[in-house]
Amino acid sequence: MKTILRRVALAATVVATAGLVGAPAALAGGGHGDGGGGGRTILSAELAGSLTTDPLLFQTAPGGADWVIGDGEARLRHDGRLDVRVTGLVLTSTGANPVPQVAASVACNGAVVATTAVVPFSSTGDARIRATVALPERCIAPVVLLNPRGNAAVYIGVTGTEA
Repeated sequence: MKTILRRVALAATVVATAGLVGAPAALAGGGHGDGGGGGRTILSAELAGSLTTDPLLFQTAPGGADWVIGDGEARLRHDGRLDVRVTGLVLTSTGANPVPQVAASVACNGAVVATTAVVPFSSTGDARIRATVALPERCIAPVVLLNPRGNAAVYIGVTGTEA
């Protein structure tokens, strides 16, 4: 099991890297309706399952059990289009997913700014979220969190990778 220090360092690196890569794209046009590229990608990242030892992120707590993911990716565009693909996000202890629905929250500038509607979440841990969310004019260091049953106070998956 990885130590919390490694997970915190990894999360900080992912957030910092996403901000450095995403900020210029988010700011280049000056606005969402500029007609000059509102569809630019500001975040494209793998997903990681949450661990009970993970840190509080944007006032959102990790789930009450450890989660592991087979594969997953989140893509966020400057105009707010969000596409999240999740395959095999299950409890580490059982290899199954007991949660029937999942939503995604988007954080920018150090705070959650939007949460999608819930979508079906299969017992094998598969889900697809396609939504458009309202983003602030500046979306620095975007992060996507997966919320069980749409509960934006808890995350069971997050953009980032395991070392």
